[in-house]
Amino acid sequence: MNHSGSFERGALGAGPVAAAATPCAMCFHRRNCLPAVLAEDGASLSLQGLVGAPMRVAKGARLLRSGQAANRVYVLHNGAFKSLVGLADGRQRIVGFHEAGDWLGLEGMSGAYRADLVALEPSQVCEIDLRRLETLATRVPALQRHLCRAMAQALVHAQGQQFALGSMHVRERLVRFLLELSRRYAERGLSPDEFTLRMSREDIGEYLGFRLETVSRVFTELHRAGIIALARRRVRLLDRPALLGILDGAARPELERAHSGVVARVTADALHAARHAVQGQARLAEAVAA
Repeated sequence: MNHSGSFERGALGAGPVAAAATPCAMCFHRRNCLPAVLAEDGASLSLQGLVGAPMRVAKGARLLRSGQAANRVYVLHNGAFKSLVGLADGRQRIVGFHEAGDWLGLEGMSGAYRADLVALEPSQVCEIDLRRLETLATRVPALQRHLCRAMAQALVHAQGQQFALGSMHVRERLVRFLLELSRRYAERGLSPDEFTLRMSREDIGEYLGFRLETVSRVFTELHRAGIIALARRRVRLLDRPALLGILDGAARPELERAHSGVVARVTADALHAARHAVQGQARLAEAVAA
């Protein structure tokens, strides 16, 4: 299988790794992934030949590139990725982070990928042939619903991020970010109150629209107030009501808008990508109805 152009080889290399005869059977994420979805319609056998062996991606390597013709999608087996979109001046900005269990590249159903996907740490992804997935979705309603739900969630998340960047103070943005991570871990059956930040503080700042120094300052403020506990990248949420109070805007200081113009353009690109993904799935749904 030729993956040239799909990633850059890093220090650890990238490529297929050995997989068990039934790689999905022992996967922690199987209950939220294709095995569970296909089981709803008794189509479990359709999984054979659809999901390739796990592929290893080195830290810093690119799995997908914006503008690249789409022929694969991926499910993140372990590790973490960030999504980057290009700005008019040639720079790239982070518009999303992806954890184990997430779909990667679903916007490719519109014909091309809309963002670069870069590994934040050594990771493994399960490769899925996009055309086979589309074909199977026309025959398995549960799979079609699952794909629609995944892309709709991406759109809702991008819209929420646009609102946060445009109208929230930096402390509220960071608290929203932590609570969003907490929610996602809870959905995966992991601890919602203690987890590791896979991304650097610099990446968090770029994603949220403020400087590294501001990220460190706000983290320190929350730590000293006893709202969270920090040990390097390990975070523990100690006072959830206090976090929710900050998010609700209690005692909100004057809003910071220094980066609002830039982040609005960046998040608009994320919304554009998510909308393309939903449109691609809508065309698939129309084909099924016909």
